[in-house]
Amino acid sequence: MQDAAKFTDTLAQTAGNLLETLKAAGGDASSWDLKLKLHLSSSSLYLALGWLAAQGKVALYPKDLNFRVVLTEK
Repeated sequence: MQDAAKFTDTLAQTAGNLLETLKAAGGDASSWDLKLKLHLSSSSLYLALGWLAAQGKVALYPKDLNFRVVLTEK
């Protein structure tokens, strides 16, 4: 159970870092840019984006092979 709690904390921290990076980028960035700026694995990136999308904090739009990530709250 401790591992699950630690994983959830890490995921929440990654999601927070994504939000801060999006805010600094003006509220709009590609998933690829976010991955590179934060040095994230694809799994971590998409888990955190899913977390934020489920909470209604970001919207995701397909763009070529990536996603456009847009803040829904500023």
